[in-house]
Amino acid sequence: MADVDSPAIIPPELNGGPVGGLVEEEHPDAPAIRRQVEFYFSDENLPTDLHLLKCCDGRKNEPVSISRICGFKKMRVFKKKVVIRALRDSTFLNVSDDGKTVWRKVPLVGPCLLDEDYHVGVDSDDDIAYDPRTKRQIAHPVPRLPQQKKAYPEGTSKNMLKPTGFEDTHVEGPLTPQEAEEEMAMYDPDKPFAERIEIAIQRFKQKRRMHEMYAKIFNKWMKFGGVECEPQRMFGGLSQAEMKEMTGEEIARATATHHVPWDREEKNKWAVDFFGVAEAFLSSYYPAHYGHDPKQVKTACQVLRSFYNYLLFHNVCDEHRDSLMAARALCDKADFELPQVYRAGTSLPGPFNVGASTIFGGSHAGTYTGLSSWTQDMSQEDLENSAIGTIGMRNEAAKVTFMTGVAAYGTDEQYDLLTQAGATLQTLKITASESTGLEVIAINKSTEEIREVYAQQNEAWKRKINLQPLGKLVCKRWQIEDFKEYDLPPSKTPNKSKSKSQSQSENNETGELEFWIEDDVLAECFVGMKLEATVLTLAGGIIVLDEVKEVFCSFYKWLPNDLWAERKPPRFRLMKKWLDGTGEEEGDGKVGANGNGNANGKGKGKKNGEMDEGEMSDDFEE
Repeated sequence: MADVDSPAIIPPELNGGPVGGLVEEEHPDAPAIRRQVEFYFSDENLPTDLHLLKCCDGRKNEPVSISRICGFKKMRVFKKKVVIRALRDSTFLNVSDDGKTVWRKVPLVGPCLLDEDYHVGVDSDDDIAYDPRTKRQIAHPVPRLPQQKKAYPEGTSKNMLKPTGFEDTHVEGPLTPQEAEEEMAMYDPDKPFAERIEIAIQRFKQKRRMHEMYAKIFNKWMKFGGVECEPQRMFGGLSQAEMKEMTGEEIARATATHHVPWDREEKNKWAVDFFGVAEAFLSSYYPAHYGHDPKQVKTACQVLRSFYNYLLFHNVCDEHRDSLMAARALCDKADFELPQVYRAGTSLPGPFNVGASTIFGGSHAGTYTGLSSWTQDMSQEDLENSAIGTIGMRNEAAKVTFMTGVAAYGTDEQYDLLTQAGATLQTLKITASESTGLEVIAINKSTEEIREVYAQQNEAWKRKINLQPLGKLVCKRWQIEDFKEYDLPPSKTPNKSKSKSQSQSENNETGELEFWIEDDVLAECFVGMKLEATVLTLAGGIIVLDEVKEVFCSFYKWLPNDLWAERKPPRFRLMKKWLDGTGEEEGDGKVGANGNGNANGKGKGKKNGEMDEGEMSDDFEE
């Protein structure tokens, strides 16, 4: 045990010395590093070194990034860690604790190139030699160079900010004669369409930066259009040497992840329709899966538009040029309508119709939450600013809103019925209720006379309710397309002998429907917009837009591709079979999904459990 009066022995690592008492040897390049960097910051070099002056801001002696110093030509041979250790022993320079920056211990004194009145070699040729033809004038004031890496928005990188090819201003560059000749062979009109479009898809992907937000839309769109998408190759690939020996078409085929099966050429099963697929994808599939955010909608439309531009520029399929042009124009339309549809859906049906629905037992009756026990602890300001305050309408406010609208727009008979009903409005009943599709054919804002009526009412009800003047939304009935018939067996499928135009015209024979809606709500609507809604008819012929279930854009279209994009539904086939010990099955004489079955009703011999692609039976699982 050590004597308490004896001096304490402190380990060298705690006293600032090397561990184990060993002195760390200096790197052989350390003296050369210090000598070179000290020269950069010396009084002889720094006043005329414009680049380094921009880094340290001259006499302000701001810290300079060591990474930038290591990028100088004579410093590239040294490792950064060695440079940091060497500069820490410099008597002329300081190094930050984190080893990222360096600066002079004594700031620069005297003139330098950052001064406007500083001229090198002008007064005396003995001071410095220069070539007058290469002398460059310095623009003052000289800005300081940033010493930190450029900060990018969260979730992005330098690569993501590079041009992707999906910009609005992107233009395909001119082709060299060799490239033009190669593409003429690749997209030869004599080749099958499936072969040309498959090559075009891969070539398009090679010329674009397919970030996740673009790849997600592109792959879903391809799948929706009947193009098979495979995952990226996990192992290996083509080397640069192998690709040099291949043509552009061979590279596209070898690296392809999207394939067009040959059965897509069967015209009785598949049709090539760029415009129709664009309509269905942007109007029905995309909103249902990705919503109506304006930024995302713009991205989706730009992906489609960029691919159409590629097909048109490279003459991939000139026989479908008209369809491509129409599909490209549709992207501009969707860019406006899809966000507008969302805004219209959140605004409709408007206070007047909500009030009528509340009074007469529609979908909004009893939905007001302002008097609920769980809202009593909230202040009126908090209630109005929260989402809770926007649900439902007070009965008193609903009656005032409805009666004012009838007084402004109703006929004399309707106003008399309102007068006879009195304050309770009990004699006014719902005479009809239906769920139907509607298409907007006209939007009429309120007139000056109507606005005066509402101004008078607001003056009478000031500080209690604020009434908005009503306009008119004129609609016609519209048949909503869906996939219900695809869930029915063939014997129950509706008769399709009537054309769509005939059934549509018969459905519109009942005439137009006119709804009274506030001006600020009408501002979100547009002609051609389609609705799925519940319509109430009151006594006296007053029509109320009770509930808007869904809003669609003007080019809404539904295709069976919607089912295909989600899954490849196998066709159900109930098979009669018997097993005789050999594992053979007997078919029922009907042709299945892939056409197996012969004239005498015997199916092809298969082992138990084997089935062709697309078949299903009650005993075998897919």
